[in-house]
Amino acid sequence: MQRIALRETNQFPQNANSCMPEVFFDLRTVLLKKGLISVDQLKIAEIEQERQGKRLGEILIHLGFLSDLVLQELIATSKGIYVFNLQETIVDSQLLVRFPRSVAEKYQVLPLFYEKETLHAVFVDVDDLKAQDQLRRFFPGTLKVIPYISTAIDLSQAIDKFYGHALSLEGLLREIEIKNNGKDDPVEGAAISFINSILIDAVKRGASDIHFEPEGIFVRCRYRLDGVLRQICTFHRQYWSMLVVRLKIMSGMDITENRFPQHGRFNFIVANREVDFRVASHPTVHGENFVIRILDKRHSLRPLEKLGFEENIVNSIKHLIKSPQGLIVVTGPTGSGKTTTLYSMLQYIASIDVNIMTLEEPVEYELPLIRQTEVREPGGVSFIEGIRSILRQDPDIIFIGEVRDEETARMALRAAMTGHLVLTTLHTNNVFDSISRFKDLGVSSQMLAGYLRGVIAQRLVRKLCTECKLERPSTEDEISLLQTIKQEAHILFEPQGCSKCEFTGYQGRIAMAEWLVFDEQMDALLNQDKILELRNYAYNKGFSPILHAGLKAISKGLVDINEIERVIDLRKT
Repeated sequence: MQRIALRETNQFPQNANSCMPEVFFDLRTVLLKKGLISVDQLKIAEIEQERQGKRLGEILIHLGFLSDLVLQELIATSKGIYVFNLQETIVDSQLLVRFPRSVAEKYQVLPLFYEKETLHAVFVDVDDLKAQDQLRRFFPGTLKVIPYISTAIDLSQAIDKFYGHALSLEGLLREIEIKNNGKDDPVEGAAISFINSILIDAVKRGASDIHFEPEGIFVRCRYRLDGVLRQICTFHRQYWSMLVVRLKIMSGMDITENRFPQHGRFNFIVANREVDFRVASHPTVHGENFVIRILDKRHSLRPLEKLGFEENIVNSIKHLIKSPQGLIVVTGPTGSGKTTTLYSMLQYIASIDVNIMTLEEPVEYELPLIRQTEVREPGGVSFIEGIRSILRQDPDIIFIGEVRDEETARMALRAAMTGHLVLTTLHTNNVFDSISRFKDLGVSSQMLAGYLRGVIAQRLVRKLCTECKLERPSTEDEISLLQTIKQEAHILFEPQGCSKCEFTGYQGRIAMAEWLVFDEQMDALLNQDKILELRNYAYNKGFSPILHAGLKAISKGLVDINEIERVIDLRKT
């Protein structure tokens, strides 16, 4: 398959002597021949295709039988066309003036550049005749079209990048004000536009949560970006009641109830992908406070290698989660990425050969090949009832969202003792505190010995923006601190701020972790309740605390020391 940087070549595919290349391509045959899907999966997809009227590839991706990237590579190779590369592409802005953004988004096509009566354009579906017709409509006289294939997500990002994503919240608020003054009867349309624009903007900026916070005579809107809340806008509280009604309708809440907390959820199509939103309301003295959790599967579910852990930790985790039985714990404070790490583990071990079952509160992402159950207390399945029921379902691997009481802890351990691999989370600061936490819950060290296989404690830290980070000399204290990991860095980096990082100095996050795998000697010390000796033994064997992961990231110029201090108490490490 061919890959090009558009700014580096003028060569066209040899089969481009017509408006679009005509290459026979039977997707069903190719997928089956390459073993990418089974006959049973194809039959299921064909039934759904007939029912929904969508393209077969789109159905396969939605069902989780095929990834969009694999499908893109397959079509590109089979048809002999180019794969669109957003990072290496320069688009002629004059073409975008002639080709409206609304048309690009509707038909999922983007013109790239024009040369010698030949138009280069990127498609999600290179066989889409309607998209081809739109190109002919806006670029009459075109003799040839050189097609590039893209996933829907990448094309949406390209449209945002080259057209620019402009969100006029002030204009939408003015529209609400005009309609609210009686000039126009309905205000619902303006409220819908405002909420939709907020949701789209938050997803595209990578926010994990949206906060609507009534305070006095105004309402504050904030996003949680890279783990830190950032104010986006404020508006007068006179608009809040109509926006509350809209949010409650979308999330299935009772619009007449404002004295008690409520929660709901809804789905929204953003950038050609379905995103889940969890909504929670809470009554305050100034009105109902709303927090919307954004669950974007595309950005939140990552392979273990992409979480930011050191390579030796990733390899050790991969080895341990293939164990036939035992208990593996992921620990850390709220918002430290525990669930993301566990989902990455589940994705790694999920296969047709094992039965994986989960108990979650709530189910954040639906995963293929995994039977997931949502805990609902009161009035639904509890953790205890759920574990008892799962043990009768012949599971190999059990994921318990959180161990929070004695009975759940004992049931989780009992499952590990009876030949199951159990994955779960705790809220503690480090791996050794997990033992104390289990003891607080009524599980003795003797019960844990031999069954607690591994514990990982983690934090998420913001990465310095690569475009604007500034060099600075190290202080004596910093040099001394880095020497504890046998690193010398006389030049460190600090945040500055630019347009790429929205003038914060940070862009994206990485995980830092400490990882303890129990061996026979540790089990013996745990059985004797000699926790201090166990800790010393682990350090003598090479255990690396979470601070060391942070210091390594500092020495590599990935993060700054202030960010490490924000998430780790250096005095207790």
